[in-house]
Amino acid sequence: MAAEPAGFYWGFDLGQASYDVDPRDVENELIDWIDESGLDLLESSTEISDSAFTWGLIAGYQVGRYFAVEAGYLDLGEAEYKARGVVTDDITSNDVEIAGTMDSSGFAVSALGMVPLGGSGWDVFGRLGMYFGSNDITGQLTVDDVIEPGEDDTSSESFIWGVGFSYTRGQWTSRLEYQQYLDVGDEGDFDGLDVDRIVFGAVYRTGFGDWR
Repeated sequence: MAAEPAGFYWGFDLGQASYDVDPRDVENELIDWIDESGLDLLESSTEISDSAFTWGLIAGYQVGRYFAVEAGYLDLGEAEYKARGVVTDDITSNDVEIAGTMDSSGFAVSALGMVPLGGSGWDVFGRLGMYFGSNDITGQLTVDDVIEPGEDDTSSESFIWGVGFSYTRGQWTSRLEYQQYLDVGDEGDFDGLDVDRIVFGAVYRTGFGDWR
């Protein structure tokens, strides 16, 4: 067995992100606007697109067999939602729609704890860290083709946790990991959304040699 592994590594990951958008919250936005307007709701529906492509760039340093620290830049993709309805003032009826999008990207720092599974090159690992997100939130209210847009850019700090498996051969390590980012975009009146992320990653290790 070679010396304990230590050194820098870098790589990438990519996969699917899913925003935890509750259809009931979207519909409640529409209902609240209708109540404030003094109108009556005749019918309503919601449409959610909460899954998106996600990618990230990774740089890290491993200290021994069981611990590493990592930093990276990642894009969580975009979520979209729409709530539609028909409202009336007891004389006429009108179509109304509330639509919104949210996308987030930023830097993350993490600590990784790894447990080797025998001497086969496989590890199971856990992640804890923080995500510093830049979040773009847009909204649009449409009443009978009359559009009222809105936009809000926020910054937020979100706790990250994750679990995964990795396989190392030579200086390359491949990973399959589940991550969750809590309360992304939590700023002011916006409660924030949890974002789940399932990714495949690959990193190249420098100075390690074939230590397995």
